[in-house]
Amino acid sequence: MSPLLAPDRAEIERALEDLLRRDAGARVLAMRSPVKRTWPETIELRGKRFRIAWCPSELEMRERLNEMEADADGMILLTPLDAAALAGDIVARFPRARLEQTDRWSALRSLFKAHAVDPRLAAQRWLADLLLAHVPADGYRPASGGVLDLDTAWRAALEEVLGLPEGRGDAAALLTWTLDPVGLDRLARLPPDVRQALAGRLGMEGGPAAALVLGAAVAGRGGDALAIALACGVVFGEAAPRVELRDAAVRLEPLVGGVPIDPDVGRSLAEAGRRVLDRLARDNPGASRAAEARTAAILSDVRAEAAAGLSPALQLGFDARLREAADALGRAAETGQADDAGAAWDRVREVVGHDRAGDNAARIGRLTMAARIVGWLARGRQRAVRTFAEAAAGYAQEGGFVDRARQALRGGDQLPDVAAAYSRVAKAAAAQRDAENQSFATLLKGWNQGGGHGDVPLPVERVLEVVVAPLAREKPVLLLVFDGLSFAVWRHLAETVGRLGWSELTPTDGRGAFIGAAALPSVTEISRASLLGGRLTRGDQAAERAGFAGLPSLVAASRAGKPPRLFHKADLASGPELGVDVQAAVADYQQRIVGIVHNAVDAQLSGSDQLEITWSADDFRQVSAILHTARQAGRIVVVTGDHGHVLDEGTVQMPGGAGDRWRSAGTAPGDGEVALAGGRVLAPGGATTIVAAWSERLRFAARRGGYHGGAAPQEVLVPVAVLSSGDPPSGWTEAPPAEPAWWRGAEGEPSPPRKPEVASTPAGRRKSEPRQVDLFVSEADGRGGASDTGAASQARVPTGSAPPWIEALLRSESYAAQRILAGRGAPPDDQIRALLAALAARGGRITRAGLAQALGTPVLRLAGFVSAARRVLNLDQAQILVVDGEDVVLDEALLRVQFELGGRR
Repeated sequence: MSPLLAPDRAEIERALEDLLRRDAGARVLAMRSPVKRTWPETIELRGKRFRIAWCPSELEMRERLNEMEADADGMILLTPLDAAALAGDIVARFPRARLEQTDRWSALRSLFKAHAVDPRLAAQRWLADLLLAHVPADGYRPASGGVLDLDTAWRAALEEVLGLPEGRGDAAALLTWTLDPVGLDRLARLPPDVRQALAGRLGMEGGPAAALVLGAAVAGRGGDALAIALACGVVFGEAAPRVELRDAAVRLEPLVGGVPIDPDVGRSLAEAGRRVLDRLARDNPGASRAAEARTAAILSDVRAEAAAGLSPALQLGFDARLREAADALGRAAETGQADDAGAAWDRVREVVGHDRAGDNAARIGRLTMAARIVGWLARGRQRAVRTFAEAAAGYAQEGGFVDRARQALRGGDQLPDVAAAYSRVAKAAAAQRDAENQSFATLLKGWNQGGGHGDVPLPVERVLEVVVAPLAREKPVLLLVFDGLSFAVWRHLAETVGRLGWSELTPTDGRGAFIGAAALPSVTEISRASLLGGRLTRGDQAAERAGFAGLPSLVAASRAGKPPRLFHKADLASGPELGVDVQAAVADYQQRIVGIVHNAVDAQLSGSDQLEITWSADDFRQVSAILHTARQAGRIVVVTGDHGHVLDEGTVQMPGGAGDRWRSAGTAPGDGEVALAGGRVLAPGGATTIVAAWSERLRFAARRGGYHGGAAPQEVLVPVAVLSSGDPPSGWTEAPPAEPAWWRGAEGEPSPPRKPEVASTPAGRRKSEPRQVDLFVSEADGRGGASDTGAASQARVPTGSAPPWIEALLRSESYAAQRILAGRGAPPDDQIRALLAALAARGGRITRAGLAQALGTPVLRLAGFVSAARRVLNLDQAQILVVDGEDVVLDEALLRVQFELGGRR
C-alpha cells in the first residue's frame, strides 16, 4: 500500500464527520494507514473528544479498544494492517465492521494533477494502487487535458514501475527490459496478484508474444527470456514441424509459466528476439554472446539442438547452415551436375541471408567463392579450344576469376567439416585446371614456335608500342607495372580500383581488352626487361630504365625535353607518401609518359604463407597515392605485369631446375612439363630451349609461397588494363563488367556484348527470413549517382523474353503521365524495358554488377540510370524500384497495383 494513502488530519476529520453524521453516538473510528504520520493526540468534533492511537499490531488494537471501555473519550485507531488480517471480533467492533481508508482516487488525481479519472481506470484498482506505491522521485508527468485516462496510467506503470523505456509493452521492448536485472527485481517484489494482472494486461496491450515474455519473468525465468525467444526460432522454425520439434515445444512450456505456446505466437516471439539480438550484436557483443550461449543450453535442454540451422539469428544457426551449404558444394563439385550446383547455391543463399552473415564476412566470402567454383565446374567446357588465342582469351575471361576464387578457399574455415568440404571443391577445381593447363601448354608450344605473332595475346615486348604510345599521343599516361601480377590478383584489384574513381576501358573496335603474354621463361630478368625495353631482351633495372627512356615509339609521343621516365621500388620512398621525384613526374602534365614498377606481388611470393592477402588497392602501399596523383593530373593509367605466378599448394620439388618452374632442356619433358624452343624463349643463360612446368604441382626450387617461370596460363598471361577517371580517349570506351555469368550465380545468362558502342555522355559513378541478397556481388562496385540516362543504351533483351506485363506497363496511361512528370531525364522505353526484363529474370533482385552486365553498360554509369528510372516507376513515391545496398530491387506486386496492371500472369 502506498504511503500516499496515509491519512492526514483533515482526512481523519472528514471520515469522523461522516461517521458522526450517520451515528451521533459512535465512539470508535478505524482507519488504515500504511505508515505512521505526525497526528495530534486528540481530535474534538461535535462536542466529543477522540484520542488517536497508532496500532501496528492486533494486540495493540485490542488494548486500545479495552481502554476505551473505561474512558469517556472516543478512539480513532490507525493501523497498517489489512482488515483481512484482523480477527473477526475486532472488526466486529468497528462501525459497519469495516476499516476505513483514504480515497485512492483523490491521491491519484493529485499525483497526476488531474481533475478527473477515466472510468475504465476506476475498474482496475490494482493499477491505481501500483501507481500509488511506486511514485518516482520527481513525480509523474501531468495528465494531458487534466484527465487521467487508462492509457496514461498504464504507460506510467510500465515506464516508472517496471522501468520499460517509453512505456512500450511489445515483445521486443520486454525482451530488452529483461536484460537488466533491476527491472526483473522490481517485478519480483510485486505481490503475486499484481504480477498476474500485469501479465494479463500486457497480453492485451503488447500481444500474446509479450505475455509469454512476462510469463517467463513471473515464472522466475526472466533472465532467460531472450534466450527462450531465440530458441523459439528453432522450435517453431518449421511450418510442418517434425516430431522432435513438437516434443521440444512441450518441453519449452515450463519456461514461460507452464502455458502451451501457439506456433504463430512462438514465431512472433522469435522474430522479436531476433531484432533484439541484432541490436546486441551491434552495440554489446558480450551480451550477445552470453544470450547465444544460454540459447544453446536451452535448445539442448529441450532436445532441439540438432535443428539449430532453422534459426535465422543464432551463430549456432549460421554454422549449421554453413555446414549444410559447404557439404552441398562439395557434392556438387564432385558430380559436376548443374542440378547439384543449383541445390548448393540455394543452401549458400540461406547462409548469406542469415543475420550473422555480416559478422562472418570473411567466411561468407570463402563460401561465395566455393559456390562460384562449383558454378564453373557445372558449366563444363562449352567448346573445344583450337588456338592459343582462344585459350588466352578463355583464361582472361574466366580462368582468372576461377583462380581468384581458388585462392580464397586456401583460407579454409574454423569448422573442420566445412574446411574439408572446401578441400573437395578445391581438389575438383585443381583437376579441371590441370586439364586446361595441359591444353594451354600444348597450344603455347605451337604459338611460340611460330614466333608468337598477333595481338591475342599481345607479347609483353609490344605492350608499350601497341597500347601505351598511342594513348600518350592523346593524353599523358602512367604505366603501372606490378611484378608478378596474375589475372587472379588483378580481378580483385580491379574491383577496388573502381572505388578510387577509375573505370576500365576497352577498344571500340571490338577486339576486347588486351592480354599480355610474358617472355619465356616467365621470369623477371627476361620478361620485365622485355616489357620495359620494347623488345625481347634481358637485363637489370638500369637496362630497364634505359630501354624505357629510349624506346622510339615512346619518345615520339613525348614532349621535347621530357623523355619517358621510369621509377623502381627505391624511388617510391618507404612511407605511404610518394617520393618527391615520383610525385612531381606524375603530376607534371608535360611529362607524357611515366612508368612505375611495384614489387608487392612478386615479393609476397617469398613472404609468409600464413597470411591471406586480399589484394585490394589498400593492400598495395602507395598505389592509392599514385592513382590519386594520376587522377589529379588527368592521366590515363595502364596497369600490367611482366609475368604472373602460381601459388604453392601441395607442390612436389623436382630435380635439375634452373629456376622455380623451369629447367634446361637436357632431358625430355616429363609429366606436367612442356618443351619450349625458339620463338620468344630467351633463358637467363642465353639458351633458346627450355623445359617448363605447366602443372601447378611441380616446382624446381625450395618451397615458398609461390613461383613463376613456368608455362601455366597463371604465369604466362598478364592483364593489360587501361583505366580512365574522365572522358575516354578516342578509340576507347568504358568496358562493361567482365564477370562471367557463373560468377554472379546466373549460369545460362547471355554474355555481355563484346563490342559496346561509345556511351553518349560521361558520368560519375548495392527484415524477415530469409534476408535475400545476391551473394555473387562484386565486393567493391563503384559509388556515385550522376544522372546519366544513357547508361543502359546498349541493353539488349532477346525478342520474346520480356514478360507481358512489361509491355502492358509501357502502354499504360499512368506510365505515360509519369514520363511527363520525370521530364527530359526520363530514360527511353527500351531502356526501361531492358531494366525490368533483367530484374524479372532474377526474381526482382539483382546486383548492380549483374544488372550492368545484363544491360551491357559500365557499373560507373548505372547509378544515374537507376535513379532516373526510379523517377518514372515510383508512382506516388511508392517504393517500386529501390537500391538496397549493392542490389537493385523491384517490387513487381506493388508495381502492378500502382499502375493498375492486375495480378501476376
